[in-house]
Amino acid sequence: MKKAIPAVVLELTANIFCEASSKIHDALAKTLTLPVKGGFVKVSIDGREVDLLLDSGFAEISVLDGDWYEREFGKNACEERRSACFFCPKENPCDYDGSEFTIKTSFADNTTIQSVLRSGLLSLDGCNATDFIFRVSRYSRWNNGPLRPWGHFGIAQLFPVTDRSRRRLDLESVLDALKRRHLIGRLSYTLRSKAGAASALNLISRQLTLDDIPNEQMTFISWKYLHDSGSHRAFTATWVSSVKLFDAEGNLSVRESIDRKYPSSFLSIIDTGSNRLVLPLHLDDDIVKELRRRLKKKGYSGEQISKVRLRRENGFLYLHKSVYEYLPVIGLRLDDGFNSIPIKIHPKHYSSYAGKGEIVIFTAFGRDEVSLGTPLFRAYSVHVDYTNHTIALFKNT
Repeated sequence: MKKAIPAVVLELTANIFCEASSKIHDALAKTLTLPVKGGFVKVSIDGREVDLLLDSGFAEISVLDGDWYEREFGKNACEERRSACFFCPKENPCDYDGSEFTIKTSFADNTTIQSVLRSGLLSLDGCNATDFIFRVSRYSRWNNGPLRPWGHFGIAQLFPVTDRSRRRLDLESVLDALKRRHLIGRLSYTLRSKAGAASALNLISRQLTLDDIPNEQMTFISWKYLHDSGSHRAFTATWVSSVKLFDAEGNLSVRESIDRKYPSSFLSIIDTGSNRLVLPLHLDDDIVKELRRRLKKKGYSGEQISKVRLRRENGFLYLHKSVYEYLPVIGLRLDDGFNSIPIKIHPKHYSSYAGKGEIVIFTAFGRDEVSLGTPLFRAYSVHVDYTNHTIALFKNT
């Protein structure tokens, strides 16, 4: 975000104001910047700070019904970090049993929330917006094991709505609502991430800037993202036209191309809410095959290779840390046709130390819900512009 101009004129309306402080925004830039810590951003709703999962596959703000949360997890559970609780006032209680309109949403992992709508004061990066509509949600299905549920800060766009009852609600995405209030001037964001940063959930950290424009001096690659009949550009989707494995010097590792075994092109969502590369191919099997080939090439005997510790748990592949230097580089080509974009995902991007002398591999098989998650963001910072439907990638150092 650019430095503020001292003599700036602030536009005050009935439902938006920026606090007059050292954080007054450059009126020309109109950017909002939020730190990202372990995949979460912090905002305030009606004076209560909440940590929300940054999710490019979701369009709205969703906090959790505090009364439900404390019934599920105990008294004072809402005081814990990332609980994202909101307590509906006694005079206007949240009713999920039929007296008010509810919205049911399912995520890629089949986790499901049921939400009612409320409005209140949203505060972020020194600016406030009143009457900001958000969801208050309960989870009817939770598929993330021992972890507790979280709220969401969505940076996608909304799907076109055909249901008349939902049209009457006049729902907006977070970005649309901020733009209408003149907090940002453009439907775009840049997510700057760290190459080696990994949290306990393997989610990204650094900084999100809304209404950002790439610096012309920065080296980046860009292309138009896909308009498909399902999402209508609500999500940032791209074709993946090939997947290959390389060694550290950039040489193609697998002589029998992966492309021969799997579809040469498939559609993928760029998803901050996913901590893995979820592809319609068993990439971890190819990684293990290539790992064993490289160990053999380095002089390891068949017996030594067979003793390399390898296990799978909860859909994750674990390897002994001693084999890290022999892991291949994952090469993807994004977009389709002659102008496809080559990118490289190195072991430091798709693996992490898991303790007990093991590393965990963040790749997974997905037939229907395909996504490029944390490994992509650890390798590249990402800019998305919903106005001109462009994706840009900046290589992280």
